[in-house]
Amino acid sequence: MSVLYFWFVWLHILAAFVFFFAHGTALAVAFLLPKQKEMNSMKALLDVTGITIMPLGVSMLVILLTALYMAGSGSWWRTGWWWLSFLIFFFMIFWMTWYGRKMYSPIRKALGMEYMTGFSKHNHAEEPIGMDEIQQLIAKTNPRLLMWVGLISTAVLLWLMRFKPF
Repeated sequence: MSVLYFWFVWLHILAAFVFFFAHGTALAVAFLLPKQKEMNSMKALLDVTGITIMPLGVSMLVILLTALYMAGSGSWWRTGWWWLSFLIFFFMIFWMTWYGRKMYSPIRKALGMEYMTGFSKHNHAEEPIGMDEIQQLIAKTNPRLLMWVGLISTAVLLWLMRFKPF
């Protein structure tokens, strides 16, 4: 393996740390949101997640690019563990994006905030609705599901990358 390969491994791990630091904020918001009783507190919490979008996206791109480079230089294209890791990574991205938009965009909309539908359509803020409806929307969320899907997927990815079982 070349020196460049080891720099890519380092960059891959660094990007993963940036990803987890940025994403930890969104998970904290998911757990704190049901405890809020005022609209302004809810809006402030949901605005915090917007700060993490750029480092989250950049870190995911770096993780992907470094994984592709390492797969080529490490001749992992023919291994099952690399392809399974790749599929799990994309499953996590698509499922978490879908679930997050499904659960949290209606809350943002109900609070009169800008919200997203699909994978990239930004919708302008509308008039907020009543607090009872907002609380009902928040009650539908499941931050523990987000946490466990993320944790189990990450544990499997780490196992595959470390032990390269097949």
